[in-house]
Amino acid sequence: MKQICFVCQNVDCKSRGSERLLNELSNKVAERSLDVEVKSYLCFGGCEYGPNIVIYPQKNWYAGVKLEDLPEILDSLAGGPAVSRLDTIDPALKEMIYALLDTGVF
Repeated sequence: MKQICFVCQNVDCKSRGSERLLNELSNKVAERSLDVEVKSYLCFGGCEYGPNIVIYPQKNWYAGVKLEDLPEILDSLAGGPAVSRLDTIDPALKEMIYALLDTGVF
C-alpha cells in the first residue's frame, strides 16, 4: 500500500516552516523514487507542537519537525524504523486523527 506523508499547513505549522518541509519532502521523495505521496493537510490539532507530519497508513506522527529531521524521516519512508524521538504527541489526539484518516477523511 502506498504511504501518504501528510504535512500540516495550518497557520501555526506554516509559521514554523511546514511549507518548506512539504516542498523539501516532495523533492526528496521524487529524487529517491519512493512510493510515497506527499500531501498537505489542513490541521491535525497539535498546533503548539508543530510542524506536524503524519505518515499513513503506518500511523507515525512526527512533531516539531525541522529540516534537519528530513533525512531520518525519508529513511523511515524507505523502510527504515520510525523516528521515535519525534513521536511526542498525546496518544488520545493521535488516535482521533488516525480514526479520521481510517475513514478516508483527507
